[in-house]
Amino acid sequence: MGAATISFSEGDLSRVRGLFWSHVSLSLTTLYFPETATQLAAVGMRNEGIIVLRAMDGRLSVTQRQRRIEAAKADVVFLAANAPLSIALPDGGRLDCAYLPSHALGKGRRRLSHLLLQPIAGESLPLQLLVTYAGYLLQYDHQVRSDADMMIAHFYALLPVLADTVARGITHFPPSDRLGSVKSHIENHLADSMFSIANVARKEGVTTRAIQKLFTREGTTFSGYILERRLDLAKTAILLNGTFTPITQIAFDVGFDDPSYFSRAFRKRYGMTPRDLRRSVASGTAGAGPKVGD
Repeated sequence: MGAATISFSEGDLSRVRGLFWSHVSLSLTTLYFPETATQLAAVGMRNEGIIVLRAMDGRLSVTQRQRRIEAAKADVVFLAANAPLSIALPDGGRLDCAYLPSHALGKGRRRLSHLLLQPIAGESLPLQLLVTYAGYLLQYDHQVRSDADMMIAHFYALLPVLADTVARGITHFPPSDRLGSVKSHIENHLADSMFSIANVARKEGVTTRAIQKLFTREGTTFSGYILERRLDLAKTAILLNGTFTPITQIAFDVGFDDPSYFSRAFRKRYGMTPRDLRRSVASGTAGAGPKVGD
């Protein structure tokens, strides 16, 4: 992002920690800011590459070229690397960043131009796959060079798929799309273990039965959908955080208030317990990340 300044509503930089991984074709950073309002301002770079941002503990607000973009937790924003920008994290917390240099984008950069300055839903399948590759690379900075090159190639091969998905409108929810609105509201409250179908019905101005019917048409239930999303987030968190965050804390962070139930549900879906996955990550046998959408 170029030279940057960081400010907090309280606290200082001594509390900031993070991870960094760099390759000639891709740079990845995860920063853990204090859980307080955080502001960043950057002057931009000379390189005409792309910056990708994602906040994992709350909302993200980005201003660039006189446009302000609001992204929900876990949603992603693509930005031009060569323009000044300001970033606001109202709740502080974790910020994921990726830098895609122009030489790596090549002629495909034009195809990605419509991704810039708009939030992309974190539930987008191509986006989740991109995040998985990035998370693996960020955690494994001692992997064989050929493995890293292969994963980076896959990362860039997925970008046009994401661009096409966004172009078709799959990751966007028009105001008339009730289910899309409901899912968006769910994404913003997954960490709240007390969040219920009644909360959604009240916000949408409909009955809980009407909300259930929306999910029945998709072959699932309201509670089943929330469970799947929370398990998805938990698995990604284990892959991305390595041994930094206790399993119990991850369970609480994604909305489970019973660690034992979380472990049982996780094992039922993925065939292993959260701790089994963490051990495989630590030993380098976890592969390229979570299977999304299974």
